[in-house]
Amino acid sequence: MIYSQYLRIESRAGGVFATRRDIIRAARTMLSAYGKSRQARDNRHEWIGEALEYHRQAAHMYRLYIEQRRI
Repeated sequence: MIYSQYLRIESRAGGVFATRRDIIRAARTMLSAYGKSRQARDNRHEWIGEALEYHRQAAHMYRLYIEQRRI
């Protein structure tokens, strides 16, 4: 997944505060009928996993930024 795809998913899901479930739901709305099919299951899981990893990193960076501002 390219980062711009993740950003579109994140904005649909509600931003960096979105839950994992929100990210998955937003990602599924961007899939074609074939992408939602059983044949594409492994690729879909890998793609959504990459989105969740980007989301984890974004939330971590945001937490670090907030903690740094408190000091």
